[in-house]
Amino acid sequence: MILRTSEDVFETAVREYAGMVFRIAFSVLRNHHDAEDATQETFMRVFRYRWKLERGIRQPKTWIARIAWRVAIERSKRLPEISLSDAEMGHARDQLRSQLASGEECALQNEMTRLLESLIVALPDQLRGVLTLSALQELSPAEIAEVLGTTEASVRSRVFRARQVLKEKLGRLELGYGIR
Repeated sequence: MILRTSEDVFETAVREYAGMVFRIAFSVLRNHHDAEDATQETFMRVFRYRWKLERGIRQPKTWIARIAWRVAIERSKRLPEISLSDAEMGHARDQLRSQLASGEECALQNEMTRLLESLIVALPDQLRGVLTLSALQELSPAEIAEVLGTTEASVRSRVFRARQVLKEKLGRLELGYGIR
């Protein structure tokens, strides 16, 4: 039987979950450097409480995701809030029209991706968070509820509402764009 030290457990956690932690941080902070800093801070906290990992946390992935989420949210509160105004949506719609007119489908797809990302960023914090954890991090409603400290029903409701808001905003863009 091989005894594992807390440093071994920590090293394994870093190797296994570093990508997930970075993606969570980036989805909240939307900046590569800030996400790297948040990832480092997350693992500093995990290292500080590595004895919890050693004693057998039931779901280390969820525990580390919760820490990453909290670190990213704390950091985001220090950053200026960015919202998407109607003028910016109109500008994005105009850019989409010009891309279609030129026939550059690849550029259109890139623009649509950026537009969707900007619409997601413009969602209220509660909706953006659950949508990010659900769609991008592929966490289950139970895992998201544990990360956010809420109920599964609340998570499901927020994911549904976030998707509805995105659908409405995209619908408004389609109407203005002439796509049906």
